[in-house]
Amino acid sequence: MDKDWYKREILSINTIHIAKIILVSIVILLAFSSCVKDKVLTPPTNKIKHSFVVAGHVYGSPIENTIGIYPPFKEKFPSILETPNLYHAIYTGDVVRHPYDENEWDIVIEDMDSFVDDYHIAAGNHDRGDVFLDRFGSYYYSFKEGSDLFIILNTNHWNIVGEQKEFLENTLADIENTSNIFVFCHELIWWSPDSIFQNIGINFLPHYPGSSNYWSEISPLLEGCNKAVYLFSGDLGATTSSSPYAYYNYANIHLVASGMGRANTSNYLIVNVFEDHSVKINLKAIEGDPDKFGDITLYELP
Repeated sequence: MDKDWYKREILSINTIHIAKIILVSIVILLAFSSCVKDKVLTPPTNKIKHSFVVAGHVYGSPIENTIGIYPPFKEKFPSILETPNLYHAIYTGDVVRHPYDENEWDIVIEDMDSFVDDYHIAAGNHDRGDVFLDRFGSYYYSFKEGSDLFIILNTNHWNIVGEQKEFLENTLADIENTSNIFVFCHELIWWSPDSIFQNIGINFLPHYPGSSNYWSEISPLLEGCNKAVYLFSGDLGATTSSSPYAYYNYANIHLVASGMGRANTSNYLIVNVFEDHSVKINLKAIEGDPDKFGDITLYELP
């Protein structure tokens, strides 16, 4: 009888067992590596496609005498420019204090030229006049960024009427390949003192003419688009009696208002549009931590 057969048998069994352990370990390691690779190397599918900044009442506090962009907001320019794919700056009115002061326009334009290259102004009551038209050509127009439509309006006397209303109708009639519609104006044309918005304090109540054709004529146009519509206004945030920001959503329409001038609540908006066409509106603080306010939808009116 071979005395060493037992040793050889045990060695054979251990060898097979060890081989199985090694094989299983390799399979587990490969599976783990695959998971790690998926987590680390696979890029997120919903990247930011483009971004833009929205700023209202950028001449700042009405009780100060500064000329040009509100200084605390101007100090934010370098950090704002770090926003991914930031292509446009939209100023929602009141960029100057005195609409006929050529020097004041020179200074504010120099400030805007030092910021985002492509900028647009939805004229406010402090902007309208011959100087504005001489320098910018028109109060209302549209442009596209990818599949998103941008519409700049002039809500003089809180209404969209005549040729401007016809322009809006024609623009909204050709939106087959449009994803989101972004509309910009100065006045909160959807506001009134006897509505659910009555607790929103606009910058200067005497400017309210007593009525607006927004709900009777403009809202039906926007609702009929069957697209996500974001209407931005910039007549807030200037004084202690005015609200700093507002948000309201109904049907397919998002009403957004913001502004600056009142130090501790002055703000601007960074809007991110993602590859799946979803939109995130970041309410940014000018004083203190810029992210202390969070998403504008946190402040939705009841």
